[in-house]
Amino acid sequence: MRTRKPGRRADIARAALTVFTRQGFRLTQMADVAREAGVSAGTLYSYVEGKEALFELALQVALERLPLDEEELRLVGPSALGAWLTGELRGAVNWPRLMTATRTGMPIPKPEPVIEELFDLLTRHRHLIWLLDRCANEIPELAGVYESEVRDRYIAKFAAFVGRSPAFQRAEPGVTAATARALMEMVAWMAMHRLRDRLPPACTTEEAKQAVVAIATGRLSGTP
Repeated sequence: MRTRKPGRRADIARAALTVFTRQGFRLTQMADVAREAGVSAGTLYSYVEGKEALFELALQVALERLPLDEEELRLVGPSALGAWLTGELRGAVNWPRLMTATRTGMPIPKPEPVIEELFDLLTRHRHLIWLLDRCANEIPELAGVYESEVRDRYIAKFAAFVGRSPAFQRAEPGVTAATARALMEMVAWMAMHRLRDRLPPACTTEEAKQAVVAIATGRLSGTP
């Protein structure tokens, strides 16, 4: 029986997250992750039984749920993966200010707190979002989970929020929906995707946040 070294599980989990995000689920081989982690294929198999378990490790570390010092961690397995991820996403990916802002009967909210919270949410969970964007449609157990629990849910809620703003209360539904999606994509790019861009803007995370809040607030309030 191979001796397990302290911290090795953490190295493997992070390597799996990197490789699955880069290559997707179908193209990733166990040997790719072993190479990324700097271990042999035999060593890798002493920690996980196969690629499905390795992907769950990647999900665990992306969700910040993995007790990396617990070597006997029990994984949920492929048959329960979809249900487990649904529960984890509901608990982890929260946008409470948006939920409050779209409740019936609530006063029209100021846009700044909602946009700030979206930026912070995407920045914190960027590794999870990158992983699911790349792999969710390749894994039957996850088909639809990511879209229903995160993407579709928040896109619809944000469109409703935009529709309540002063500049869009009389706008055509198509214009409102297009503006909502454009604003979300702008925030997502500045919060997440600029970090992987070959030529990112020369700004700090706080400066990026200030920029998107100013642009979104101006558009939603109808001011220049």
